[in-house]
Amino acid sequence: MSDEVHNSAIRVPDGGEVEADPGSKYLITVQVEEQYEDKLDADALHRLAMSVLHAERKEGPLEVGVVVTTDDEVHALNKEYLGHDYQTDVISFGMESEEDFITPEERPEYLGDVVISYDRAAEQGPEYDHTTEQEVATLLIHGLLHLLGYDDIDDESRVRMHARQDELLGSSEFGRLNGDN
Repeated sequence: MSDEVHNSAIRVPDGGEVEADPGSKYLITVQVEEQYEDKLDADALHRLAMSVLHAERKEGPLEVGVVVTTDDEVHALNKEYLGHDYQTDVISFGMESEEDFITPEERPEYLGDVVISYDRAAEQGPEYDHTTEQEVATLLIHGLLHLLGYDDIDDESRVRMHARQDELLGSSEFGRLNGDN
């Protein structure tokens, strides 16, 4: 991927424009539930998402949504959209099929959404010797890798995915965090 700066605007149906992320052809939206805003750096999560897409050589233009929310909200989404009535830490909603999701011509490809449970990250982070912020970052990477075609349904693919996830986390600013969140 070129290091060239792309600052092209993306037209939206109401006649307005949305600016792509500086230095890329990506449009990444990071939404953090209000009660967690002071506990996470949304800009750092945004930079992490961009770096994962760059590292995986995913060409733009494309859009990705990232949401950090409550355990109850992730559970509800898991049940409603995936038919799984249990709690989970991260869900990826990919837009694999043009039949299911039609992108207007003026919009870039919509890769999908990653929805993360802050509560789960806080609970399970210590198991991996992660701060909550590091665990949220790990879950973001995990979710993005799912959107990019990685899977963890069998031992071989799980080992491959987790190795890449650890490599991406280690090379990020989150891999260099120390202390507890």
